[in-house]
Amino acid sequence: MKKLAIGLVAAIGLTSALTGCGNPSSEKDKTETKQVAQQETIKATDQETFKLGDHVDFLGLIVTFEKATYLENDKGVKNSVMKIDMKVENKSAASRGFTTIDMEIKDSKGKKLAIYPGENLGEKIQPGKSISGSGYFTVNGNGPYTITYKDQDSDKKASWKVEVK
Repeated sequence: MKKLAIGLVAAIGLTSALTGCGNPSSEKDKTETKQVAQQETIKATDQETFKLGDHVDFLGLIVTFEKATYLENDKGVKNSVMKIDMKVENKSAASRGFTTIDMEIKDSKGKKLAIYPGENLGEKIQPGKSISGSGYFTVNGNGPYTITYKDQDSDKKASWKVEVK
């Protein structure tokens, strides 16, 4: 009876040990994935120009300009509107606002472009949530364009160089 109890305890211990050994690698994979995601986020700075796809951190508000395309305006003029698709994620502890009105677009000659009326992205983002949408700007064909965004909550500013293809 004593040998059976010892054998049972040994079997349970071995099973527990093997199960425990399996989990650290999956935990390690999760940690590595998190670190890769964190490494891809760049702190906002007005000293550096970013590109499409860069995740820029404005003290917890992560802004990513994903894609830029030309559209025609309401009068049928082709390539007269630039649509910027973006994702904004709030990783801070407080609600944060984001709006395309806080963006400034300049062409290659330094001329400031107007916001084109449309479904421009802008709303309050709760902590841990993200929004996706677009911003629309009247363009003149003098690309590449420079987008500058100034976050109202942190006063941080960053610029992106955007070439529409």
